[in-house]
Amino acid sequence: MTQKAVFLEGEGDAWFERNVNKVARVEDFDRDPVVAEIGGMADLLPAARVRVLEVGCGPGTRLAWLARKCGFECAGLDPSAKAVAFAVEQHGIDARVGTADALPYDAASFDVVIFGFCLYLCDREDLFRIAAEAHRVLKSRGWIVIHDFFSPTPNARAYRHKAGVSSFKMDYRSLFTWHPAYTVFSHRVMHHEHGGYTDDPDEWVAVSVLRKG
Repeated sequence: MTQKAVFLEGEGDAWFERNVNKVARVEDFDRDPVVAEIGGMADLLPAARVRVLEVGCGPGTRLAWLARKCGFECAGLDPSAKAVAFAVEQHGIDARVGTADALPYDAASFDVVIFGFCLYLCDREDLFRIAAEAHRVLKSRGWIVIHDFFSPTPNARAYRHKAGVSSFKMDYRSLFTWHPAYTVFSHRVMHHEHGGYTDDPDEWVAVSVLRKG
């Protein structure tokens, strides 16, 4: 079974149930590193009707923050039907059940595409399609923000919550940087838990910002 199927068929809902109390409060995203990066690009975003898609949106809390504080029009995608229901009912987000390799949106329809800590669980054979789908739905001069585990050398470890599933760490910028349309504007490596600096590569996560030319 693919990892995509595992998460669509129940592990996505299990993740939601384990984590919803940790990520459901909108005010907790005042110091969110992805929100901070989007704030930094504010002067280069359209003056009106900024559209944001988060792939791996979970309960939609980050999107709720961006909608309320910035007035953005937000959409989300997640394999968990329970997370999507929460995003719709509690935060009023246009969220849908799905996975990163098949985005149910029109071409050139978003100014920002966020990968919200989901790529590390995606099947490796889907990575080309995932990058192509993000490229398809992103407008020219749009932005990609990737929040995920970081490793300069790709590696895999057992996913501790489900047997037979792996966590894949790599430099996820490389899904896009080979393409001449993309420029890296920012890449910050930090500790997984507290967001500060660390020399322990097992704890590295990164927030990467790329712009489509």
